[in-house]
Formats: sequence, C-alpha cells, structure tokens
Amino acid sequence: MIDLVKKYVENRIQLVKFNFIGAIANVAAAMVSSFLLLVIGILIVLMFSISVAFWLSTFFESEIVGFALVGVIYLLFFIIYVVFAKDRVELKIKDKIVEEALADEDDFNESIEYEE
Repeated sequence: MIDLVKKYVENRIQLVKFNFIGAIANVAAAMVSSFLLLVIGILIVLMFSISVAFWLSTFFESEIVGFALVGVIYLLFFIIYVVFAKDRVELKIKDKIVEEALADEDDFNESIEYEE
C-alpha cells in the first residue's frame, strides 16, 4: 500500500511538472509570436512613415518639414497613448499572460475531476 501511495505522489509531482512546463511553453510561444508581429508591424509603419514624410515634403518644399510633421504626428499618438490607454493596455497584456499560463491548469483540473 505504501508503495502505491509513493508511486501516486511521484506521478502527481511529475504531472505538475509537465503542466508547469506546458504553461511556460505557451507563454514563451505567445511572447515570441507577439515579438515577431511587433517587428513586422514596426517595419510596415516605418515604410509608410517615410513615404508620408516625403509626400508632405513635396507640399512644403522641404524634407525637414515633412519629416518633422510625421514626428509631430507620432508625438501626438504617444501623448494620447500615455494619457488615455497605457494602463488599459498593460492590464490586457497581464491578463493575457495569466490566461495563457492558467490554461493548462484548467485542463489539469478537468482531468482530475474525471479520474475521481
């Protein structure tokens, strides 16, 4: 009987380890995917920004003014983000990370209910 209890405890510990590894893998995969999307998005915005800056410079006949106007537009976006959206975005990111980490725990708890 003691051997069965020891084996049961060892199996439960192993299962918790696997669930923990799975949760870490899910979070890491989501972070890498998000990072790649961020890099691609930055490159796209950069190309459009350069295009808009050159387009504006044709109206003002000065490349400096065209690029400065694009910079002012981004400065306005930055200020609006910091003032109005920063806290909500951070909260959504935290919630998503916790949700990904706990997804495996929910599966683990459901499997326990079926075993009992």
